[in-house]
Amino acid sequence: MTTFADMNLPQSLAQRLIQAGLTTPTPVQQAAIPLALKGQDIMAQAKTGSGKTLAFLLPIIEQVMRREASAPAPGPYTRSGPSHTSGPKFLVLAPTRELALQIEMELRKYAPMSVTSLSVYGGTPIERHYRALQRPPMVVVGTPGRLLDLAGSGHLKLGGVTFLVMDEADQMLDRGFLRDIQRIIRLLPVERQTLLFSATFSGEIQALAQTMQRNPARISVDPGISTPTTIVHAYYVVPGDQARTQLVHTLLQGVTGGGRSMVFCDQKYKVRRLAAHLGGEPALVGALTGNHSQAQRERTLGAFRAGRLRSLVATDVAARGLDIQDVTQVIHYELPTNPNSYVHRTGRTGRAEKEGATYLILSQSEEREYLRMVRQLRIETKKLALPVFVALPTPAPMPVSDYQDPRARPRRSAEPAGRRSRDGENRGSSHRQGAPVGASRHSRY
Repeated sequence: MTTFADMNLPQSLAQRLIQAGLTTPTPVQQAAIPLALKGQDIMAQAKTGSGKTLAFLLPIIEQVMRREASAPAPGPYTRSGPSHTSGPKFLVLAPTRELALQIEMELRKYAPMSVTSLSVYGGTPIERHYRALQRPPMVVVGTPGRLLDLAGSGHLKLGGVTFLVMDEADQMLDRGFLRDIQRIIRLLPVERQTLLFSATFSGEIQALAQTMQRNPARISVDPGISTPTTIVHAYYVVPGDQARTQLVHTLLQGVTGGGRSMVFCDQKYKVRRLAAHLGGEPALVGALTGNHSQAQRERTLGAFRAGRLRSLVATDVAARGLDIQDVTQVIHYELPTNPNSYVHRTGRTGRAEKEGATYLILSQSEEREYLRMVRQLRIETKKLALPVFVALPTPAPMPVSDYQDPRARPRRSAEPAGRRSRDGENRGSSHRQGAPVGASRHSRY
């Protein structure tokens, strides 16, 4: 199977893909779509940027179009269109609001106008979702916490769901969503098709799959933790934080043409401080953390996508789910907290088989830990000599409250330390004994 035309998709859907320049499916699409079209449950493992989103969206669109084609013609006193007043038939779980929004945007890009959809997530007034659900859409994409809020209030009916997708399963468990996912599963019909996508398959994910799937087909396009082979990995060792900032600015200034850069920090106050030292938005540098409102996030991401911002400094809130064209380099301001974070941050570049580069800025003490990490990931890297630094611009103004005392910041650990409340994106970890759900005030994202 070499083209989408060979997949028995509706002709109008295949034509939309061709118009978008898509003719050949990626390996995960080629493996997953035919099985999904047959109604089979799937556990699919593939690297970030591999085309997982279309691997489950195309079967959803195909099912809706097939139902519409087989539905009887409406009578003179009936409303036209498929009946879905009891609730959505298709449900997609995503770990972050950015990913939920992006999935729905992709759905709207390829689906006909008759395929109604809604993305729901925390950080936005829930009353908007109440109003949108008065006429239930066919497809709902959402974060687990907000989905439970809507189901608990009676505004979202999940008893009619026949097709469930869980995207970025490993990240959802990392963020402490296990109990929420289990509660959502109990609200769904037993008879349904379930697709689970993840970059890694831990024992925890496999145990979860056993409770929500029936004889799933296993797909491993890129077994283990991996990054696209088109990405160059390299690192620098610097003497201190001032040199880190100067090196970041120098690397950003080396990007020419329409290329974009993403810089990742492990804590929110570092993002704000670094973005300000790099000149802020007047210098075409934006910032993105979990503390920003949804409107601020959308404005910043829209400017970055459109090229009005050339660089984006962010926490791991931007490490997954964002498909932004022409990100030519990813810069890690310090050593990531764990291998998964490194892989998914790096996956923002080198997408769709394009070339990219990822650079780490390390202290001498971090170098040994990083080399151990890349050996685990089976990644080749190289140490680079420090370039001549470009002079920093005039810092952008920053509120006094943003200069957080470093002594008060959360300690680094091997696991993601912060957990967001339900109205954000994280839930309390089911692994932390005695910790109230969503109680942490200091999320690193």
